[in-house]
Amino acid sequence: MKIIVLGGSGNMGRRVVGLLLGTGHEVVAASRTSGVDAYTGSGLAEVFHGADAVVDCLNLVSVSAATCIDFYDTTAKNIINTAEQEAVGHLVCVSIINARNPEINKRMGYYRGKAAQEARYQNTKVPTTIVRSTQWFELAETLLQQMKFGPISVVPRMQTQPVAADAVARLVASSVESGKSAAAGVELAGPEPRDMAQLARLVFKNNAATGSRGPHSRVIGVPVPGMKVLNGGLLPSGAVRRDPTTFEQWLGNGRKA
Repeated sequence: MKIIVLGGSGNMGRRVVGLLLGTGHEVVAASRTSGVDAYTGSGLAEVFHGADAVVDCLNLVSVSAATCIDFYDTTAKNIINTAEQEAVGHLVCVSIINARNPEINKRMGYYRGKAAQEARYQNTKVPTTIVRSTQWFELAETLLQQMKFGPISVVPRMQTQPVAADAVARLVASSVESGKSAAAGVELAGPEPRDMAQLARLVFKNNAATGSRGPHSRVIGVPVPGMKVLNGGLLPSGAVRRDPTTFEQWLGNGRKA
């Protein structure tokens, strides 16, 4: 199969590219640095020509709802239109469990952007699969670094059921290889609910034990009352497949699953 991975150099994209290359597919990691800009549409037709599948791993992190909605809606629209023109057989989009729930995304600009993206992909003639996951284990480390104030890291108490990004990448790759669309999407969560602040503490302790300790010396978990998204709203509901890898196993295995 010829497979185009948009955002192929990002956290998820590079994982998917590696997996698909490893199973013998012709894979193109497309990004602005390679001359493909999904937001403007530049280069899409050329790279999509002859493709069997396109994977949307594009990512833009912003707290601005207007910015996120514009980016994700525009890129999805351009990808879909070009895929239709070039007779691409299958589209696969990476998204987030519960992103389309208005109760969850109303105060989260990033989630509102992902909701707009999903809405586009669920209204296309091209066979499409949306792969949704809960937050990745890697978010704990990101929050640890982003929320530093001098010697302290302040991490919000966030109830989620996190999963390793490697496991999500495997699901994305298998969804591409199946060649079959899944109108309702496919979803993946980790083995159990966890508090993201607690996981950040575990990352900090692991860094200290392995000699890669940062300048901060304390991790404080801060509750954020009134925000459903942080107080159980991110937990999957109903039947969802689970990857068995625990956070402790992932951390002990060098952040690999």
